[in-house]
Amino acid sequence: NLIKNGALEKLDDFEMDTPEGGKRTVLASRLGYRITDKFVSHYFGRIFDNPCAAINEEMLKPEVQSLEVFADGVDNLVEAERKSALNYFKDGTIKYACPLLKIILHVMAYGNYEGKPLDDPEIRTMFTRNAVLKSDWYKKRLVTKQQRDIVLGMRNIKALEDFLGRPGYQVEAARLGIHQRLVDAERELARVSSDSYLDD
Repeated sequence: NLIKNGALEKLDDFEMDTPEGGKRTVLASRLGYRITDKFVSHYFGRIFDNPCAAINEEMLKPEVQSLEVFADGVDNLVEAERKSALNYFKDGTIKYACPLLKIILHVMAYGNYEGKPLDDPEIRTMFTRNAVLKSDWYKKRLVTKQQRDIVLGMRNIKALEDFLGRPGYQVEAARLGIHQRLVDAERELARVSSDSYLDD
């Protein structure tokens, strides 16, 4: 695990002074995780003789070069995210987003979801694997996928059967292994049609 072993580190929001003498929050957490010197020494050592010299701390942590420039870069990213996310609200396509994507778009556009930040425990829980698998919206998507896979399977079988039914195509059908392909297609259709398919 790269995070557990210290090869990746999480960036956190931080406060910095403003020219007016106040404080402001830099949303550095939007950058997620970044590689560390442990990552460089372990993985880049296969490429460079002295990886830590090739990729030094200033590259890994640009804020040590200039905190102001780093903060400005983060601000630009956050603003670009905000403008992009707002488009989904302006044109109404937000209603088509799945619940988790809606949360992310709300945070990108407005900085919160129902008054809660993205790192709120209640929201973070919604992104866990178990929560997704148990959710109604995910189950509906699985059913939709199954229905589409069944239609595709039936289409494939019909195409193979039509090919086998063409006069004078027996030799070509044998060469292409169409009979076996039909068997495989029927087996696949049975698989995607079963109730257990939704649990796989």
